[in-house]
Amino acid sequence: MKRKEFIKRSALLYTVLQLPLRSESKPEDEKVSSENSKESPWLEAEDLSDFRTLLVSLQSYPKGIQLAGNWSPGKVFTHCAQSIEYSLKGYPEMKSALFRGSVGKIAFSVFAFKNKMNHGLEEPIPGAEDISNDTELKAGIKRLIQAIDDFSKAKESSLRPHFAYGELTKEEYEVAHSLHIKNHMERVLL
Repeated sequence: MKRKEFIKRSALLYTVLQLPLRSESKPEDEKVSSENSKESPWLEAEDLSDFRTLLVSLQSYPKGIQLAGNWSPGKVFTHCAQSIEYSLKGYPEMKSALFRGSVGKIAFSVFAFKNKMNHGLEEPIPGAEDISNDTELKAGIKRLIQAIDDFSKAKESSLRPHFAYGELTKEEYEVAHSLHIKNHMERVLL
C-alpha cells in the first residue's frame, strides 16, 4: 500500500471511529434540558409534513418561539429552508467525492439510525448566501414552508446530491431535512 493511500485510509478510519462519540456529545452551549425536549412539539415531529403544520400554526403566533444561541429564529428557519432549496437546485460547495462516498454516507447512516442529528447549529451551509440575524421570523417561516412545499412536489430524479452525504433518495432527503430541522429545534426555549 502506498504511503499516501495509507494516510488517507488511516484518517478516514480515525474519523469514522470518532463519529459515534462526537454525535453523542455536544458543546455546553448546545445542551438542552431534558424537560424542554419532552415538552416541545418540535422535537416530536416525525417528518416535513409535521414541521409544516407547526410552522403554519406558528405564523398565527409568531412571538411564540424563542431559541437559545446567537441565531435568531428567523435566521434558523431561513437556514433550514436554504438546505431544502439546495437539495432541489444544487449546493454551492460540495465536500470531495471521497468524503461524500465514505464519511458523509456513514454520518447520514448514523443520524438516520439514531433518528437524531448533531451538527454545528450556528454553522452556515458551505458557500451559502449569508443570512442576516435580523431576518424576520415571519419571513423565515414563510420561506421554510415554501421550501417544504417545493420539496414535496419535486420528483426524486430532480434532487441534487447533498454537499456532505452525496446522493440521497427522496425518502432519505426527507429524513435528512427533518433531522436537520429537529436538531435546530432542540434549542427551543419553553
